[in-house]
Amino acid sequence: MRPNASSLLEIRAVSKDYDGRTVLERVAFAIARGEIVSLVGPSGCGKSTLLRAIAGLDREFDGEILLDGVPQRGPSARVGVIFQEPRLLPWLNVGDNVAFSAGPQRGSDPRVAELLREVGLAGLLDALPKQLSGGMAQRVALARGLFPQPDLLLLDEPFSAVDAMTRTRLQDLLLSLTRAHGTAALLVTHDLEEALYLSDRVLLLAPSGKTGAGRLARDIEIAAPRPRDRRNGTLTSVRDELLDGIGASLPSVQ
Repeated sequence: MRPNASSLLEIRAVSKDYDGRTVLERVAFAIARGEIVSLVGPSGCGKSTLLRAIAGLDREFDGEILLDGVPQRGPSARVGVIFQEPRLLPWLNVGDNVAFSAGPQRGSDPRVAELLREVGLAGLLDALPKQLSGGMAQRVALARGLFPQPDLLLLDEPFSAVDAMTRTRLQDLLLSLTRAHGTAALLVTHDLEEALYLSDRVLLLAPSGKTGAGRLARDIEIAAPRPRDRRNGTLTSVRDELLDGIGASLPSVQ
């Protein structure tokens, strides 16, 4: 969406240099409240770098990142982060992992039990991470990301480490959770099918120019209504457009 008064997140001309190389160049877009946006593109074009900047984990960049019009200077409780791996602390039980942002041994907070019920893990409050499957651990990570009641979730390849069936279930879970909590989401993924199934919009970040810096090459709205059929022809045509954009951005092989 175009930045306006209703934008939750605004990325204004964000550029990033690393070891003398430009990684991101004047990336700009906005996300509305409750909107799900996927960020796709070839490896090395700066997707995860941009996510870290938005999360406040990297402050060395040019440009501005605003939340409700306020420049962000570091991590915020209004922004939840979910990584590729669950990153649960093995010495804490599930409840204390979910409530970790509130301090040690806060798993008795009533919101923890409610979140575990929402993610399908009711009754596992006292379980240890070693007792969980990969899919269960990622459900705990989703609950942990939602515990501070953020306005925005940032997800960096959150389902790439699980099998295809579990991945499909977690995608549907993410949709139900963001809808129930009114949370916006920005998802980095290499899976175009995942991006098309989950997103209101898909942003294509692609290397450009002599430096190969990541620039915003496409901003595509997904018109297909939910619940979506993964075989919907509208999704197929958008996938083809994204593939064309990715192909055009890659150097030709001689």
